[in-house]
Amino acid sequence: MIFAGLYFLGTAAFRLHTQLTGVEGTLVEAECVVSEDSEKGKPLYECAGSFHPADRSFYIPYLEVADTTFPAVPKEPVTVYVDGPGADTAVMPGKDAWLAYAVGGGVLLPLGIFMAVRGGRRRTPAVA
Repeated sequence: MIFAGLYFLGTAAFRLHTQLTGVEGTLVEAECVVSEDSEKGKPLYECAGSFHPADRSFYIPYLEVADTTFPAVPKEPVTVYVDGPGADTAVMPGKDAWLAYAVGGGVLLPLGIFMAVRGGRRRTPAVA
């Protein structure tokens, strides 16, 4: 549980960092597939495509949008953030990209530490 908490907090930090310091641009020419998270009759789509930064300083021919599903295949370019020219994953703007991971990690990490400390103490039987 400790490792799960660390993973979630690390993922949240990475996504927030990308939003705060990354390069804003658009995902275009999106190729989408139906997500495994789709419910029957309500498909969700996972998309990838090329990235064009707003300042046109570089171009990424292919990258995926991290942990994001779309209710329909995007017809227009989608605003995303990347860490730089070498990125292979884009992050959507807004708190949805990182908040759930931060909350999950914030719950799992202390719970895991508590369980590890609590489980490490052995009760000694009372002497009669």
